[in-house]
Amino acid sequence: MDSQGIGLIDASKHIQQEDAREYPPRDQNLNSSGTAVDGSSADVYELHSMGVSDNQTHSKNSNEREGWMYLEKSNIFTRLLKRLWNGPRIAEDTRPTFPDRWEITRRIDSFPETVFRKRFPRLSVRLCILVVYCCLWSAIIFAFMHYYFGSPPTYYGNNGEKVPIKTLSCSSTLFWKGKNNKCGLGAAACKPFDKEEVYVRCPALCDRGGWTYSAINVGDRRVKHTGFDIGGGELYEGELLSYPYRADSFACGAAVHAGVVSPFVGGCARISMEGAQTSFESRKGRYGTDPSVKFDSFFPSSFSFRRLVEGYSSRCYDPRIPALIINILLSLPMFYLYEGIYGYWIITVVGYWTLVLFLDPPIIVDPYSPESAFELLSVGFQRLLPLGFVLYVLWKCSVKRTLTDGSPLAKVLCWFPTFWLGVMNVITFDRLPVDRLTISDLKEQAGAMTAVGSIITLIFVCAVIQAYSLWKSGRFRKYLVIYCLFISALAILGTLPGLSLRIHHYILGILLVPGCATRGTSAYLFQGILIGLVLSGVSRWDFASIVETKVALLRGEAGGSWKPPIMHYNEEHPTQLSWRVENSTRQSFNVLDAYSLLINDVEQYVGKNTTIDLEKIIQNDDFLSEYVNSAVSTEGFVKLYLRVARASLDAPEKSHGDYTNAAVLEWPQGVYHEPLPGVS
Repeated sequence: MDSQGIGLIDASKHIQQEDAREYPPRDQNLNSSGTAVDGSSADVYELHSMGVSDNQTHSKNSNEREGWMYLEKSNIFTRLLKRLWNGPRIAEDTRPTFPDRWEITRRIDSFPETVFRKRFPRLSVRLCILVVYCCLWSAIIFAFMHYYFGSPPTYYGNNGEKVPIKTLSCSSTLFWKGKNNKCGLGAAACKPFDKEEVYVRCPALCDRGGWTYSAINVGDRRVKHTGFDIGGGELYEGELLSYPYRADSFACGAAVHAGVVSPFVGGCARISMEGAQTSFESRKGRYGTDPSVKFDSFFPSSFSFRRLVEGYSSRCYDPRIPALIINILLSLPMFYLYEGIYGYWIITVVGYWTLVLFLDPPIIVDPYSPESAFELLSVGFQRLLPLGFVLYVLWKCSVKRTLTDGSPLAKVLCWFPTFWLGVMNVITFDRLPVDRLTISDLKEQAGAMTAVGSIITLIFVCAVIQAYSLWKSGRFRKYLVIYCLFISALAILGTLPGLSLRIHHYILGILLVPGCATRGTSAYLFQGILIGLVLSGVSRWDFASIVETKVALLRGEAGGSWKPPIMHYNEEHPTQLSWRVENSTRQSFNVLDAYSLLINDVEQYVGKNTTIDLEKIIQNDDFLSEYVNSAVSTEGFVKLYLRVARASLDAPEKSHGDYTNAAVLEWPQGVYHEPLPGVS
């Protein structure tokens, strides 16, 4: 045979070997994702199953080889772009594997298949074991629910007297009804101011749960993104455990600030109403909480914490951390031993109810009102049904590919811990100095820009890693088109008039999970945390809209109501204060026909006058006259913080506009400081 014939035979053998490397034989074992067990492409197998002939397959292979030959002859930039667009020559998407020399990891990874399923080969037997396990698990959780929700907390004094305990949320106040004029004229609706004791039960995590995320004015200071504790501080003096807090402080947040209640397990506290105080100093808090807010003038009501008298209390401690730990521990063996579909659905449902009932409940259950427990369950089921559909879609489009016939050890080491990390968002990511991804909020919170920059960098790095995994699997083009459509849709939503784009963390999870539809280690890491974030967002806030009105974004802050009048102080008449309204319509005057004046954050005047005599207002109110005169006699002057708004004469607490920022008047000298621009 001549050399030319030998060369043709060698070329033919080379082509056959190349085809054998590219495509597995028809009888090769394939996993559920359509990929060969060894990670090679299963395209030929799929073509045979569809009735495609060998000649058509050979023609396809020849065209691909011609394309690759053309690509190799093109310039480097073109080769790079086309290789990026077309993907690798041999697609690869394999589950995580461990080196053979790591015998212990290999055994752990193969244990569910080689031991558990061989020991219980029948699926019905394994399902019976799972059902019994879940029933015992549910009984343990029900015991926690019954302990905390079923019977009210009670304190028994040293004489056996039974004292009821009031259940509060982290941001609840005792008798104070709200900011501005919610307590009515002279704060009459928020009494008693003193001579009253209350026993309260506080939940866990009030070191951060006692923050205010909408601005509240305290004097001339705007308080936001910090604990709403005014004055107070730790004190050990006889029965007293704290200095007085201003009465509108968040009681449970103040209890953590004073060190009376633990942020980890909550607890019960004894609160004594202390009446009026001439000032409230800022003091450092316990458990790493921020210093309290300073207020350097008088206020009609305050409270302090006192020691619990000798006796014992029941059902005071919050079970959320123990319940969380138990659910994590009990979900681990089930998720490890059983197939991906069982583990996925059980762990997501358990994670959801852990959030709703314990970790971050949307409603605080009052055991004295059994209806509140049923309401919490009702809200939980209301959100679970649409969430189930979302979880099903995420399973079909992404999670199924990763967990089906995946690596049990990778599930335990990667998917499982990151899932619970996302579920525990209230403990983990909510602690970052980022409230919402809006420019105004980021500017207001110290360290927010740095945190957001770090988050964006981390997301970008993870996206690059996952994009490479998609490229290796030969599906980069498809997902690039999908995410271009996602980005285009978000851009269109962001341009809608009157609405603002709001990417909640549950929406972020839903958008990013489809891009994690691979079988490598990165998919295990990213899917877990994203599914956990979806559960965290929906369980607490429901399916909040992706576009919100500007009023909704204010969260009760000033800025969405009628503009306030413009205050004016005449130094020639140092006891008089006046105001005027600009650019107002007749319709607004029909709705808001009067004015509301706050002195030291308490409403002291409601009427139609645009000029008032402060001296007469002080003299006509026994409380005002007592504390103004007392402060003047000791300090020589007293600061009066003045804010005014338009209001309805018939119902000023319900119908009023925004207040001005506080003007400061040093009484009786008449030194006046104009309010800063803006509303409160």
